[in-house]
Amino acid sequence: MGERVVHVAVVGTGRVGGAVAFNLIFERYVTELSLVDVAPEVAAMTREELYHAMASHGFDVEINAYDHSKHVRDADLIVVAAGFPRTHTMSRRDLAAKNAQTIREIVESTVDNNPKAWFFVITNPVDAMTTLADKVAKGERKVIGTGTNLETSRFRTILSRELNVPIRMVEAYVGGEHGEAAVPLWSTVKIDGVPLEEYLAETGKTVDKVKCENYVKGVSRHIIKVLGGTRYGPAGSFIEIIRGIILNTGRVLSYSRLRSFEMIPEPVYVTIPASISKSLEPDLWDMLTEEEREAIEDAASAIYKTYCEAKQAAGLKD
Repeated sequence: MGERVVHVAVVGTGRVGGAVAFNLIFERYVTELSLVDVAPEVAAMTREELYHAMASHGFDVEINAYDHSKHVRDADLIVVAAGFPRTHTMSRRDLAAKNAQTIREIVESTVDNNPKAWFFVITNPVDAMTTLADKVAKGERKVIGTGTNLETSRFRTILSRELNVPIRMVEAYVGGEHGEAAVPLWSTVKIDGVPLEEYLAETGKTVDKVKCENYVKGVSRHIIKVLGGTRYGPAGSFIEIIRGIILNTGRVLSYSRLRSFEMIPEPVYVTIPASISKSLEPDLWDMLTEEEREAIEDAASAIYKTYCEAKQAAGLKD
């Protein structure tokens, strides 16, 4: 039996989309990659760069380049990374109206030609944009968002530094919104398998929780100010989610999924850490503290407000 073709499309090959595409050519399960960018020749020249990157590694990935997402066909996964990036003075929420129409156009132009595709949304504000993408797809496709997986990486990074332990020893998750309403889930923190409070008592160490939370929520602004945008952190984090989908890994990750809340008129995409697999296993909601669950509900309310703005900008009706 021959190797199954796994076809991943990346729509939007800017800083993050391009970095994700670069990572994908070294993921050995990817056999076909489609790049899409509306800017003239950007997808085509990104394709050339990726071929050059692969040339000395002795393996092949078929790479397509298009100037419109309507040309993508029979993809297994469509990574939606197109849209306006934010500056260091902006909130991700400020991009809702700017990027809403782009999301609508991408989903509408790909949904019929890619009947088995998952949609993986990266475009900011990602939780509202993922909710919008699901609305456009009319619930007929599996749609997930990056959620707070990047914040989770940042949370583990700062905990590793503050506690002076290797990052491989740190288990921790962030929930809520990718952005201002991110919720560091302190109840999930374990160091080398030991719950945080127990670890601190055993070692005599302390951790400044406010400093850690400020880092998680604020470091991206500094990166954007100095480097013009984030790139490697998002790409490294998002590949983890892609592997989860394609390889059916079952790992617990902080990606966003659709969830209903009593006080919110429509379901929204919000992050509650959960196993990532083709069947979308149950999340960790019942394992969180009451305070953490309330904070996630507040984040969901903020996401819904941003989603309503995006829905109006995209010209969608209830």
